[in-house]
Amino acid sequence: MTQAVLIVIAILAILLSLHLFVIVWLYWQQRNSKSSPQSHPAYLVVYASQSGHAEIWARHTAEQLRLVDDQIVVRNIQDLSINDLTEQQRILWVVSTYGEGDAPDSAQSFINKAFTQGLDLSHLSFAILALGDRRYANFCQFGQRLEQWLVQQQAHALFDTVLVDQLNSRDLEQWLSGLEQLTSMQFSDLPSSQQMLQLKFAHRQCLNKGSLGEPIYKVQLIGDEDLVWSSGDILEIQCENNLDDIEAFLQSQQQQVTSALATQLSTLNLRKLPSKAEQSFEQWMAQFGYLPKREYSIASLAENGFIELVVRQQHTETGLGLGSGWLTQGLQQDQILQAHIRHNPSFHLTHDARPLILIGNGTGIAGLLAHLRQREHWGYKQNWLIFGERQQQFDHLYQTEIHYWQQHGFLDQVDYAFSRDQVEKVYVQDCLRGQSTRLLTWVAQGAAIYICGSLNGMAGGVDQALKEILGLDLVEQLKQEQRYQRDVY
Repeated sequence: MTQAVLIVIAILAILLSLHLFVIVWLYWQQRNSKSSPQSHPAYLVVYASQSGHAEIWARHTAEQLRLVDDQIVVRNIQDLSINDLTEQQRILWVVSTYGEGDAPDSAQSFINKAFTQGLDLSHLSFAILALGDRRYANFCQFGQRLEQWLVQQQAHALFDTVLVDQLNSRDLEQWLSGLEQLTSMQFSDLPSSQQMLQLKFAHRQCLNKGSLGEPIYKVQLIGDEDLVWSSGDILEIQCENNLDDIEAFLQSQQQQVTSALATQLSTLNLRKLPSKAEQSFEQWMAQFGYLPKREYSIASLAENGFIELVVRQQHTETGLGLGSGWLTQGLQQDQILQAHIRHNPSFHLTHDARPLILIGNGTGIAGLLAHLRQREHWGYKQNWLIFGERQQQFDHLYQTEIHYWQQHGFLDQVDYAFSRDQVEKVYVQDCLRGQSTRLLTWVAQGAAIYICGSLNGMAGGVDQALKEILGLDLVEQLKQEQRYQRDVY
């Protein structure tokens, strides 16, 4: 074998070795790139949502982050494990607080398994977007409680926790700003936040004339386009000032009442005015805040061709409540209302024939009605309604429709709790205790439980009764299986 041949063979051997090395290296890189994101995404975005807002903002946050890094995972807090906490490097939390400082129902399992133990989370960095309502004493309490626990476990904050009052846009801008500084990219607001519907006011009717309680109205609105929603969804209305209030305000400021000024002032908050100081009326008006939005359960189905709400008048120090006053008194025939339909998947029905137990009180009848109308539309008949109000004579809301469902087999059982019709007050939780055997049977048959109405009193009382009758473990199992759903306020 000549020397030239040996040199060629040596060169080929070297090239083959290099080729094999490249193949092995590429294989290792490919395998590593596939496995790493699944176990350690760049960011894990966790949401704890009661009415859907936190989930919406969590998914929007993830969508924005994916513009710079596609290794982003979104997870419901009820599916979060201890391993997730100990293995992840960065977690963004979007959590809501409702009522008097309560965590969302979906967060209870996480609280029970995580908050009761000490963990070493010194490797973990986090940021929290906490949604709440300053009208309640314990503003954003769950978000602040979560922050405190994470710090106690030695986790590190990426930036200060952002506390948001009623989805205030300025508060939310702080969250976007924090993310921008963290990622060196520009974040955008929710694109759907400005997509408001034009709804025409069609009809209102007082449902409880003579009641000891505040008047309850059925309000119907019509859209110019075909609207789509599911039973359980929410209508967010933009509160407005009625014309009388606008005229009174302008006269108090010695301003001429014009249609242009009335339009400008329609959605500005005239109940909470900034300091006027030394400035013109126009400069002062530019500093006014906007009236907030208010949320109402939709009682009708899209197939009905209109949006139906059930609204109880609320009284404040300055008069009727912003939302209830606008809907039950301020709106005039055919006047246009600005609103947005918000999907509320945590209160949607499952399209199957499982038994359904519907529990509520007061204006919570709206969410229950929507579900009953949907069940009738689907042809599912094993439904049980437990409803509470003050007096049967005046507060028997939607009595005719409920009687129709009973007569046509769409309501297997109806129990009422009219609290003021006897010396000792009776509530829906008392009906549950009186029907404990039936409750156990229905749950054993796979029944789902949906609750709509007052958070204070009713919702807590029902939850306690369910735990007494079914046991803590079974109630927790129902929540995990999404067979225990609540839309309470």
